[in-house]
Amino acid sequence: MIERSLERRALPREIVNMPALISFYGNVGVHPCVVRDINAFGACLSAPYYIFASEFDLLFSGLQKTVACRVVWRRATISGVVFVVRRRAPKPVSASIIQLNPPDALPPVRPVDDVCFLPFDMQ
Repeated sequence: MIERSLERRALPREIVNMPALISFYGNVGVHPCVVRDINAFGACLSAPYYIFASEFDLLFSGLQKTVACRVVWRRATISGVVFVVRRRAPKPVSASIIQLNPPDALPPVRPVDDVCFLPFDMQ
């Protein structure tokens, strides 16, 4: 007799059996896998090999969509993953920053009627 495990997911998964590709960080190339079932939070993947990495990108070639994944369980060549949101690193500040008000520059001149005055005394 085969025992079925108790469903603990908040959302049921849809069986899709869709081919996809795995891209590991730091490794060149992609590796084939099959997305067996999926929902908004995660998926079950089947690959022809054991997935050692704990995080990777999953590429759906037919949809031109890439999602970041983290492995939450493994059994031989089948893995359960949760989709994660990666925060983008802040863009590095360019070395060529233009200073709008350099310290030795004069403040802007404001005309008043026919006379121009400076906001500070120039003596």
